[in-house]
Amino acid sequence: MQSHGSAHHGPESWLTKLPILPQDRAWESVNGAILVFVFICLVSWIVNRVIKGKIAENVVPRAKIGLFSVVDLLVEGLYNLIVGIVGHHYGADAFPFIASVFIYVLLNNLLGLLPLSASPSSSFPIAFALGLSSFVFYNWMGIKANGVAGYGKHFLMGLGVFGVPIAAFELVSHVIRPFTLGLRLRTNMHIDHMLAGAFADLCKWIVPVPLLLFGVVVCTIQAFLFAVLTAVYVQMATEHEE
Repeated sequence: MQSHGSAHHGPESWLTKLPILPQDRAWESVNGAILVFVFICLVSWIVNRVIKGKIAENVVPRAKIGLFSVVDLLVEGLYNLIVGIVGHHYGADAFPFIASVFIYVLLNNLLGLLPLSASPSSSFPIAFALGLSSFVFYNWMGIKANGVAGYGKHFLMGLGVFGVPIAAFELVSHVIRPFTLGLRLRTNMHIDHMLAGAFADLCKWIVPVPLLLFGVVVCTIQAFLFAVLTAVYVQMATEHEE
């Protein structure tokens, strides 16, 4: 198991040998992000074709546990979590985006665990783009919930003119959120894959197996935290002043 993140050293990654995509190692993480996106689109299309016209059959839970039942359970759990954080009024609207971000970040993270691969999440430009997408979404949800003027007053904390200094600090914290979201994700994934790769180079047999399992857990937790933070930001943006 080797993972080199965005570093340009060691064996060349297979991500730079994909057809159509750039062959330059500087585009390694971008190629990985594109690959994950295409994979999600392909799987979504296949699943849509499989369940099309069979929705009624899957409304009632099946007696036997299968892949569909497990996926349904996971989706329901994620939905309840997001609705519980954001609230029932806007949780359903926020769920598709947050769930999509969770799946995309998770697959980006896991990609770095493959041999001679790289995690797009460990590249700051990709991680920052993910943070920026969450930033745009929760602000759009805030404007949708409160209107432009109402969302602007939201920063005053209900203090009117006296809330201007607080609003200034609040705006600064909002501006840096795409950076903090992206930097947190990038740093954690880069360190995780770097350590796993280092141990894999030192011990080729047996030892990398538990490290790989631990890496899967870390990848899942980081994707989960990214989704939860996005949900929290949506909740803060959509709440109404009393």
